[in-house]
Amino acid sequence: MSTELDPGTQPEEATQGNPAPLWILLLLIGLGAIAAYSGYTALSKHQQHLRSEKARADLTSQRDRLKANATDLARQMEQANASRQEVENALKQSRADTEAAQAQITDLQKQVAELQNAARQKVDDAQGQLEGLKKKAADLELQTGVLEKARAAAEDALKAANAAKDALEADLKGQLAAAQKRLSQAQADLKKEREQVSPVPMPPPSQDAAPAAP
Repeated sequence: MSTELDPGTQPEEATQGNPAPLWILLLLIGLGAIAAYSGYTALSKHQQHLRSEKARADLTSQRDRLKANATDLARQMEQANASRQEVENALKQSRADTEAAQAQITDLQKQVAELQNAARQKVDDAQGQLEGLKKKAADLELQTGVLEKARAAAEDALKAANAAKDALEADLKGQLAAAQKRLSQAQADLKKEREQVSPVPMPPPSQDAAPAAP
C-alpha cells in the first residue's frame, strides 16, 4: 500500500524521522473501521443468513403445515361433499317419503269422508226405520188397546152368558122338579080315582107316557 502513496512525501518522512503523520493514523483508523465494518457486515450477513435459514425453515415448516392443512381441508371437503351428497339423498328420500305419505293421507281422508257419508246415510236410514217402527209400535199399541177393550167386552159378555146359562139351568131345573112333582101328584091322584072306580087293580101307568102339562 505504500506504493500508492504520494511519492513527494516519502523523502520528507525519511529525512525528518518524525512519527507517522495524521493521515496514516486516519488511514489505520479507517482501515480498522473498514475491518470492523467488514466484520460487522460479515457477522450481520451471518446472522441474516442464520435468520434467513431459520425463516426458510419456518417457511418450510409453515409450508408443510399448510400442505397438511390443505390435505386435511381437501379431505374435509371430500367428507363434506360426501356428507352433503348423503344429506341431499336423504332429503330427496325424505321428500319422496313425504309425498308418498301425503298421498296416503289424502287417500285416507277420502276414504274417511266416504265412510262418514256412508255412516250418515246409514244413520239417516236407521232413524227413518226407527221412526217407522215407532209409528208401527204406536199403531200396535192402539190396536192392542182396541183388542184389549174387545177382549174385556168379550169376557164381560161371556160372563153374562155364563150367568144367564146358569140362571137358565137353575130355572129349568126348578121347572123340571116342579113338573116331576106335579107328575107324581097326578099319578097318585089317577091311581086313587081308578081304585075308587074299579076294584080291579090296574097296572101302573107307563113311565114313557108323558103327563099333560097343567
